[in-house]
Amino acid sequence: MRNCLPAHRRSFAAEWQKDADVLEKRARRAKELRTEHFNRRAHPLPPFQVGNAVLIQHPISKCWSTPGVITEVGPNRDYLVKTAAGGVFRRNRRFLRRRVPVMPAAVVPLTVPATPAPAIPGQAVIPAVPGQAVIPAAPGQAVAPCPAPDPAPVDQGEEDPPPRRSARAPKPSSLYPPHTWSK
Repeated sequence: MRNCLPAHRRSFAAEWQKDADVLEKRARRAKELRTEHFNRRAHPLPPFQVGNAVLIQHPISKCWSTPGVITEVGPNRDYLVKTAAGGVFRRNRRFLRRRVPVMPAAVVPLTVPATPAPAIPGQAVIPAVPGQAVIPAAPGQAVAPCPAPDPAPVDQGEEDPPPRRSARAPKPSSLYPPHTWSK
């Protein structure tokens, strides 16, 4: 029988004490198994240094969208991060991700000479025409110009068609029958 009176566990009957010991051992073993199962995959995240480029996780959308730079390292896995907009945020290591700055690749423009180079004996050269590339031809082969790729379609001022609407007659509302309108 349980009640709210304080009592030492040794004052209970012997079989109750044995049952309590068995239950405590089971609970301890279950806790050890849970801890072992959790620790299989859990690992500490590597720390950041001052000057590391990071992304900050947005607290609502959970997107890694705000870039920043570590300015100060705190004692408990917390970091001060300065963003490009000038804001300074204190974030735990869990909400920071290393950002590898991507350098844009250098675009090498295709240069077409204004005047064709002198032809090598046995090869023909097509003169440079805007929108066409120069392709040397092998002897005895017909020369075909290579058309330039079409540029992206430009909006010609055409309007989009209006959205399609249903032609079905709406069902009359049962909340406001027509006979109640004229009272």
